Formats: sequence, structure tokens, C-alpha cells
Amino acid sequence: MLFAVNAKGGGGGPVVITKEMVINEVGSGDAMLWFDEQTAASAPTTRWKTSGNTACWPAGLVLDLGREYEIESIRLFDMEKAYRAEGGRLEIATGRPFEWQEAKSVDMENRGEWRTVAIGRRTQYLHLVKQATVMCNLDGQYPENCDVNIGEVIIIGKPVGKVHKTKKPRGKRPKPVTMDRFIGMNSYINTDERLYEAVGTVREYRPWKWNGVTSTQTPISWKPMNVGDGDRYYQHMHELGIDCMPCIHRNVENSASEQVPSFGADPNNPETYRLMADYSFQFVARYGSTHVGEHLLRTTEPSPKKSGLGYIRYFENWNEQNREWGDPACHFTPYMFAAFSSASYDGHLKTMGKGIGVKTADPKMNYVMGGLAGLSLDYIKAMKLWSDYHRHGSFPADVLNVHHYCNTRGRQHPGEKANGISPEDDHLREKLAELVAWRDSHLPDRELWLTEIGWDTDTISYQSAAEGHKLFPKSMTMDEIQAQWLARTFLIASAAGIDRVMMYLANDISGYTAPVYGRCGMVTTDGRLKPSFYYLATLRHALRGMTFDSDVSTGDGVTILLYRNGHTGQKAYTIWSPTADGTIIPDYQLRTGRGKTGSVKIVELRSGMRHGVELTATPTDGRVTLTVDETPKIVIVE
Repeated sequence: MLFAVNAKGGGGGPVVITKEMVINEVGSGDAMLWFDEQTAASAPTTRWKTSGNTACWPAGLVLDLGREYEIESIRLFDMEKAYRAEGGRLEIATGRPFEWQEAKSVDMENRGEWRTVAIGRRTQYLHLVKQATVMCNLDGQYPENCDVNIGEVIIIGKPVGKVHKTKKPRGKRPKPVTMDRFIGMNSYINTDERLYEAVGTVREYRPWKWNGVTSTQTPISWKPMNVGDGDRYYQHMHELGIDCMPCIHRNVENSASEQVPSFGADPNNPETYRLMADYSFQFVARYGSTHVGEHLLRTTEPSPKKSGLGYIRYFENWNEQNREWGDPACHFTPYMFAAFSSASYDGHLKTMGKGIGVKTADPKMNYVMGGLAGLSLDYIKAMKLWSDYHRHGSFPADVLNVHHYCNTRGRQHPGEKANGISPEDDHLREKLAELVAWRDSHLPDRELWLTEIGWDTDTISYQSAAEGHKLFPKSMTMDEIQAQWLARTFLIASAAGIDRVMMYLANDISGYTAPVYGRCGMVTTDGRLKPSFYYLATLRHALRGMTFDSDVSTGDGVTILLYRNGHTGQKAYTIWSPTADGTIIPDYQLRTGRGKTGSVKIVELRSGMRHGVELTATPTDGRVTLTVDETPKIVIVE
């Protein structure tokens, strides 16, 4: 089926599509692969692949062309059938986001040829939506949609309107936290007490059902549970000087596991999430820093009811809501999660009444969006689009939050053979820098956290700290590799502009049956502290009070990052070889200057030593000589 180009308004050519123009509404796959082979001289070799998870469908994208165009036609390449990619149709609409005009629908016939669709409309925005018509994996637990096999899309048109000038977002960058708070971990309420020495931030997994209720009329009990006493736990974290962030996750109903808590209502409507928004208010009213009147506190405890305890400053509203594996009912689309967040952030701009939302309870509370599985900028961009149109541009989170695991497939749960690799081999800094650059341009007053990253010390795991290093197993253990890579990750992420990082997970898990993430901890199931604990404890101690200053690497294959204490002037150089083959560089000359005392302190990370091994060296001509290897060394200059 071939559509003729509309002759009216002819003379247009291919519209250049940039990454900034594309908003992937489902956050699945790389939609830019529809616009990377724009010459129609040959068949394209790449395509936008969307997860087969039915919750990711229909799969749409929004094109913001930046100005009005007379769109004459759209050329698309209808690829032949492929594995789990056949049939389907493409719907094309114009208008404005969330106000699309009547769409044109094109059935895919898998002919392996270019096709042309006449449009003949004037618009700044285009809505391209893949609709699946063929199912696959029918024998599996969760049948999936076959993808729509379109290889390339070429927009034909000519500009007719003025360039739309976007307003520069308001807001200043938050003051960076010092490295002793920057370094964090994921944990539970009953985590080994020794591990708190290594971190300044804790992301605490707290299932909603622990003290959540299934009705906004039912009082909430804050009594101690079998797993621990929440009041005492948060107070203890506060007394230790640790920023403890509860991550509220899993459905409040026992039978619903991690399903979206929409309870049969419209998942794109903030009102649907009143129950979670109510709980968020009650939780923050108790543990936040603002006292809330008793008439708004719905608890089982007698008067005086506790409020404004001041134990927490951060509150996270879910975990890995964009998961593409498992039960489709557990997947939030970006628009769904934006609506969910809008409700629990501030009661959807305070339209849901009193006692609803985190900001209503404590305006000073920092609301952290649920950590995304993967560095999905597309997901965040789609959430922002929803917020622009439904919240007048107010983004419903103070902290953007992502997860990432460095492996040969570049993603969590790859479903294919993989193994862990070093942060440098994964180009982690470059990947994080892309998110930071977007944040700085579009949401400059928001923090950006990496709240899960780590490696298993288990050869069975595809996230294992084993095969990714050439010296394993003859000369290095997985424990040593894990420790090296974690220490380097915290330094790399700080240099990339990330605001905080939390390693996953504090402890190895006893009785864990899954083939991955069960041995990511700093302590084994029998209580043995791994090298990673000592490395991070040393790093945190040596860099206390300091923030990242600059990358002073000289291009000789050695990474050198400078940290500085803004109050004392003390500075520290972290230096290492960014390799995974056992590289050792003897007699390396590091330019440090002499400092006030005429000498510098070299801190080596060492297993069994909480503060590492400290050496003193005297620079010659402003340079200190040391051996550089793959474990970071810290050179402190007073």
C-alpha cells in the first residue's frame, strides 16, 4: 500500500531530526534509530526496538520540530518480518501534545520497501505511535507484543513559522554535598551496624505494606515491627549524621506485589493515587521537620501524636517503576508515573485537598522520584512533557534518580549472556555526563542521583566482578575487583556531575535464590567484611569535607581527579589507572605543589584497614613520586 506525496505546498525536503526534538513516550528503546539513516538510497540497518512487555504499548513518540512546518509527507521503511517483529501499524497525528488531531493509520505489510504517507498539515508537533497487532511468547508466563518493524522515518516538509524560543528554566544548582555524604548504600532497617562507617547516605527499602493501610479512613500504626522500630531507626541514622532516605515501594496490598497501585482506576489520573499520596503525607508529617496539627494526623497512637521529628530530609516514592521484565502490571509508563508523582508530591498542585502529598506535610522535604532501571533520559523527558502540560511546567520531584549496572550488555536483566565490566570500560562517566547536561539545561535546580550500581562477587551472576578483569582468577579475587570498581565509580560519578551515589547492596543476602544481585554487598552472609567496605570507608574518611573540583588528568592514560575543601583549602588528588588488566605504573610523577607543611600525605586503600595506609612524602620541584595502579590512591595536600 503506497501513499502518494501531497503536491500542495510542495518544495519541501527532509526535516533534520535531532535528539532534542524526540520524546519517547514509553521510555523503551532508542527512538533516535528511526532518524539515523535519513537517505532513502538504501535499506536502513537499524530500527527503534520497543520492549515486548504489553505495558509498553502502544509505543509513541512526540516530535517537537521547534517551529511550525508544512508537513507534506512521511516516508518510512516497512522492513521484512524479523524475530518478534512483524505486523502492526503506525498512527500519525498532528496538533499539540495531549490534544492530537485525527490520526492517519498505516498498516505494516513487511515488504522490505520504502513507503510514503501524504500528510498535508501545518504543525510544530508530530505524534508517531506504533500499535502492535501480533502477539508472541504465547507459551510464556506473560505473552508479549511483536514489535512493529519500521526501519526509518523521514519527515518531508518546509518551515513556515518562526522558531519557537524556549524559556530558560529558572533555578540555581543546589550546593554540592561533600564526599563523606556523597558516598552511600542501599540497605534495610536491619543492616549490619559496622557498614555505616563507610557511607553518609542510606537508601532504605521500606515496603509500603509495612505500615500502610488500604483506606484513607483507616488509622496508620507506627508501632515497631518484627524487622525493627522505624522511629528508633530513623533517629539513629539522624544521630549518626547519615542522610537516610526511605524508598517506599511495593503495593500496599499483599497480593499485588509490585503492581501499579491504580486499583482499577485510570492510571494516568493523579486522583487515582490518592491512597499513596495520603500515606506520603502521613509518613513525612511524622519523620520530616515540619510540625503538623493533630487533626491531620491519622494514627493509632494516643495524643500527643508525633510529628515533625526531623529525622529525614529525603523521601523516595517507588523503585524501578519502568521495569520491562516480568508482570506488565508492575510497569508505569512515564505519563502514569508523572501522575503518580504529582499526587504524592504536592497533591497535584494542592488540588486534592488537605492531608495529601509530601510538600503539604513538609515544604522542606526533598522528594526523590523512584529510581529508574537504567539511565533512561527518555523516561524523564516524557515525565517532563506531562508536567509541562498538566502542572504548568512544575516537575513533581526535587531529585532525579537513576540506576545503572556496568556489564557487557549495558542494561539490567539483559536476558542474554553478559558479565560485569569496569566503569571505564562501560564509559560510565560519559553516560552520566549526558544526563547531567540535560538536567543542567532543563531542570537546573534539581539534584541527580545514581542510587543503584554494583557488582556481584559470584561467578554465576551476569553482574559478576570476574570476567571483566584479565587477572581473574589467577592474580585477583572478585572481592578485590568489586572494591576497586566501586571506589572508582564514586569518584567518576562525582566528576561527571552526579550529586550522590549509592552502591547496591549493603550486604550479601542469605538464602537468595536469584542468579544475580545476591552477592553485591560489602559484607558476606557470615559477617566477613569485604575489601569494598574498607575501600569506601577509607575514601569517605580521606575526602571528608571535600567536593569535586576538577579533572587534572594529563592525557597519559592515568586518571587524576582533584577534590577541595572549600573552608580549609585542603585538597586531595585521587589517582589510578582506568584499566582492568593489572596495569602498574612505577615512579609516576604527580604535580601537587608543596603545600603549607612541605610534605603530602598518601593514602592507600587496603583491605582490613578502615582508614587505609597513610604514608608521608616530600615533593621534589612540586612533584611527588608514587606507584600508580588500578586501585585509587589519595594524595592530600594541606
